[in-house]
Amino acid sequence: MPMSRARTESVLIAVKSRIAANISVSNADVQARSHVVDPSTSDQVALLVERAKRGDRDAFGELYRACYAPLFRVARFHLGAAAEDVVAETFLRAWAGIERYRDTGAPFIAWLHGIARHVVADELARRRRVEPRAEPPEHSRELLVDEQLTLAQAMDRLPQEQRQVLELKFLVGLTNSEVAAALGKTTGAVNTKQWRALEALRQTLGER
Repeated sequence: MPMSRARTESVLIAVKSRIAANISVSNADVQARSHVVDPSTSDQVALLVERAKRGDRDAFGELYRACYAPLFRVARFHLGAAAEDVVAETFLRAWAGIERYRDTGAPFIAWLHGIARHVVADELARRRRVEPRAEPPEHSRELLVDEQLTLAQAMDRLPQEQRQVLELKFLVGLTNSEVAAALGKTTGAVNTKQWRALEALRQTLGER
């Protein structure tokens, strides 16, 4: 069952405050790389995308500046200091695949977010290979009572679409309707997934 409105609002505040704490850094460099183009403004971004697909590097540079900040937030949230490398690799892969991009009605930033998540997953896998740690197997669903999960770890345990909803809303900054378009869902389904994700995080993180 969905949470009550008051309960949902209290959990939203808790989750957003934890996200802010996890990505709290000096924003000078992020702001310097950002641009006045709103990455969710479809008309202007669509024109830049079409130019980029024709090989226009200047247009792709505009997209880079427009979309850098939300992608940096996603990368910073999951990988901390490695965020800049993740964003750089994301845009390298995006440039290599821009000709294959097709407008499905979802914001262009949602496509970039999908690439960024693959880059994040690749880096996390690399770290597990080169930095083995003594811990319970990743596939285990049982959490130690005294284990202190970070929000990023807790979110990674969510079902994929629930995690995507929270990331696209609170890190990338999309509206419910934009998230719905990105995931091919109705806004009602997005709301339900958000409620379930927030409740799962509340229980995992010990929010009361």
